[in-house]
Amino acid sequence: MENIRIDTSLRHVDDIPVLDVVGEIDIYTTPQFKEAVGKVIDEGKRGIIINMAQVSYMDSSGFGTLLSATKRLRPLSGSLHLIACNEAITRMLQITRLNTIFGVHKTEEEALQAIADETASSPEVAATA
Repeated sequence: MENIRIDTSLRHVDDIPVLDVVGEIDIYTTPQFKEAVGKVIDEGKRGIIINMAQVSYMDSSGFGTLLSATKRLRPLSGSLHLIACNEAITRMLQITRLNTIFGVHKTEEEALQAIADETASSPEVAATA
């Protein structure tokens, strides 16, 4: 268990940052996860996607990181979107009602469309885009 790690990589789709995460997000790996999410937020984009397809586990420290990220994005009219969460993470999001705070999508395409819809419906965002 000592060698459990987390890997993150950033890519952009239509100028929207997508953070791909691999591994387990727990008390030991959360600092790396938080740093990666912070760097994405620092880019100044309003819509951010976190690809959870290869995240096998996330504890409360990971959920806390996502909440902190949302608090940083909200003043910018920004939003956080999770894609491809496994069943356990999806269930936790539902139980804690965090699925009402983050966008939770099955596919990257759904998340991209949600961000496009948010941008189109927000005059402030559209005017500065």
